[in-house]
Amino acid sequence: MPPTIPMTTADALPPDLQQGHVINRATILTSRGHPNPHTARDGLAEWAQKCNYDAVIGVRLLATPEILMPGEITTEVKWAAYGTAIGW
Repeated sequence: MPPTIPMTTADALPPDLQQGHVINRATILTSRGHPNPHTARDGLAEWAQKCNYDAVIGVRLLATPEILMPGEITTEVKWAAYGTAIGW
């Protein structure tokens, strides 16, 4: 089952999710080298939960080509997710 933590591409949580909480810590995090955007997003959520953060804001997904063999033209698309983990 994928991790359950509030995540948004916006720079803040919706007011009903942040209600009553004061953000007292934040860190930028990344999850790279994934085969698709879903596993990149889930990797970001797992990292945030493992480090006891409560939500992730400003989530961005990025596809990057990776060269499989030096000297060859063959590439493979890998996915990365970036965001700011916040805790209260």
